[in-house]
Amino acid sequence: LYGVEPMGKGDKIGEHSASLTYGKEGVMHGFNSIMLSDENGEPAAVHSIASGIDYPSVGPEHAYLNSIGRTNIGHCNDEEAIDAFYKLSQYEGIIPALESAHAVAFAMKYAVQNPDKSILVNLSGRGDKDIDFVVDNYPIPTK
Repeated sequence: LYGVEPMGKGDKIGEHSASLTYGKEGVMHGFNSIMLSDENGEPAAVHSIASGIDYPSVGPEHAYLNSIGRTNIGHCNDEEAIDAFYKLSQYEGIIPALESAHAVAFAMKYAVQNPDKSILVNLSGRGDKDIDFVVDNYPIPTK
């Protein structure tokens, strides 16, 4: 079982939202979990192209499953998510939400390394909410 964290533009604070990878235990919005925080323990600045995962923490359930080794963490940056958004849209006619495009991008990388394995990706939400943003900011691939 993999969870895919958004690496955004890089691995520095403010460039990503990869709280399970770079975060530490903290309390935010009344729940204890793993979070990205600044030197004062306050929520850190984060970035992801997908607004639904542009957040400095994860739910306690995700943190728990990761802490007991039930999940593995994969990563995907903004460019990989955009590439997956376009590929799934063009090849399958399925427009993924940018949040789900991160999982699709990771699955595409994982499939190359594990050609004999079956992969199931959960797509949450609809990508039609993201079409204008993607097309306006990232050119449609010509290939």
